[in-house]
Amino acid sequence: MNKPYLAKVAVALTLLASSPASFAGALDFYYQDHLLRASSLTSLKSNIKTNYFNQLVDHKRPALGFFSQRYYLDDQYATSSDAPVFFYICGESVCRPQALSGEIREMAKKYHARLIALEHRYYGESLPRPSFSTSDLQYLTTDLALKDLAVFQQAMSESHHWTGKWVTFGGSYPGSLSAYYRLRYPELAVGALASSAPVQAKDNFEEYDAHVTKVAGPRCAEQMREAYREIEAAVTDSSRMTQIKRSFGVEALKDNTDFLFFVADIGSAAVQYGYKQKFCNMLAEGSSSLAGFADFSQYLYQAWGIENPMSLAMQGAESENPGDYADGLGMRQWYYQSCTEYGYWQGAHHDPEKSTRSSWVSTDYFHEACHRLFGIDVPANTESINERFYQPLQNESASRIFFTNGSNDPWSLLSLSATNGNASNANLTYYTIDGAAHCGDLHASRENDSAALKRARQQLSGLLSAWLATTDQ
Repeated sequence: MNKPYLAKVAVALTLLASSPASFAGALDFYYQDHLLRASSLTSLKSNIKTNYFNQLVDHKRPALGFFSQRYYLDDQYATSSDAPVFFYICGESVCRPQALSGEIREMAKKYHARLIALEHRYYGESLPRPSFSTSDLQYLTTDLALKDLAVFQQAMSESHHWTGKWVTFGGSYPGSLSAYYRLRYPELAVGALASSAPVQAKDNFEEYDAHVTKVAGPRCAEQMREAYREIEAAVTDSSRMTQIKRSFGVEALKDNTDFLFFVADIGSAAVQYGYKQKFCNMLAEGSSSLAGFADFSQYLYQAWGIENPMSLAMQGAESENPGDYADGLGMRQWYYQSCTEYGYWQGAHHDPEKSTRSSWVSTDYFHEACHRLFGIDVPANTESINERFYQPLQNESASRIFFTNGSNDPWSLLSLSATNGNASNANLTYYTIDGAAHCGDLHASRENDSAALKRARQQLSGLLSAWLATTDQ
């Protein structure tokens, strides 16, 4: 491994600990995955074993057969058959062994727990169907993903004669699954950590754009808007548009609104991941705001090792070949989940003063993209997700879920917290980590962690102790 690359990784890891992070689009997925890969550079000494579980394609139609679902197991800290099991829920990308690093590992050492992580159906090597056509993606649902977890847990406990209590861990979308799992299968999990979990599905999540605008500041936000206006003005000049796209390394990108969405994601990533000052300086110092924007995009590709920027655009999710997503991000699969169940579309805010995205990047644009990619002509059924999972979380029948959120994380607006006014269930625990990022509490602790982040981990440890001591589920 060369020294320049190691230096970039070190910078990236530092930025993760100190800056806001969230999953807004392909660039955000890429950054998180990039950091996960980078964590393998640390001397993680463990006995992580890779195995495969025969899982039903459809739990209501066994005749459809089985698929191999990948999982990782590390039992080096367990001292008996009744040791607790800390169950990490993987999400919308390849599940790597590094999923069992970070805070979950530190807690496993303390409580002598087994560590186990299950790859989400349709991601990585866990493929229920031979293609990612719309027809073959029909078994990619929240209900089936949760049932996978339950069937897997029961089979593992039975086959290995484990009698210990299980606790689920997850961050972002897997954080939602962690909460939903405890809600649906309270007899299987004694507790759940739901870190930065957007448990409320929402079709138009324009608040994300407002957050980026606020963080960027008035001057930088206006320069971002200047760049979008220049792109919009060039759409009737194919030669100029080709030149602009080439400057961003995506000359082959066909749809102009796809391009505007792609550029907006670069700006959002810059603001969210600690590059704000450099990004805003480059906009101000370039020959134009757009030129500075393009220069920054090239800088970002190099810093994150992005060799094919086209793969980050909506157009990059058109392939139905699973092999095109096998070792990285599952953007086509995640867009399918967004189109059918969750929405989460980060469109331009309706108030131009609160927006740093082109108004072309609207909810209508995302709905049209769902039609283009999957032939889906109706918005995501967010009402169903919210009726079955979000609303029941506020009933007292739901218990022992720890909701953590970073105050700088726009996705916290879709979680449960006192700030949102929906922390009404006394049987759940809520904590907002001042100044923290998206899923910041899942990463390994550091000496320079904030007092708020340290308190969140202390609170988790206390809850684990109480959950594991309980005599009922």
